[in-house]
Amino acid sequence: MTILDINNITRKENFIYYRREFTGNALYDLPGKTFSGQIEFVIETNPLGKKEIFVKLIDKVDYPLLQVISNLKEFILGLDYDGKLP
Repeated sequence: MTILDINNITRKENFIYYRREFTGNALYDLPGKTFSGQIEFVIETNPLGKKEIFVKLIDKVDYPLLQVISNLKEFILGLDYDGKLP
């Protein structure tokens, strides 16, 4: 199971400077098929600069959730480090 892409990323308006909220559509490569589903995620930076990522799946995925969420967190962290998030 791999995350191919996250499309249509939009940032929600938020007045807390260390917390960024986003929505988007994730494209998954599941065994035997490709699946697309809506997600919401939050990137929160603690006082020491470490980033915490929280992911919420809006659409159900027919795959173990721990692996899906873990892979999404890694992918989102990569997008953030590359500066590809709005």
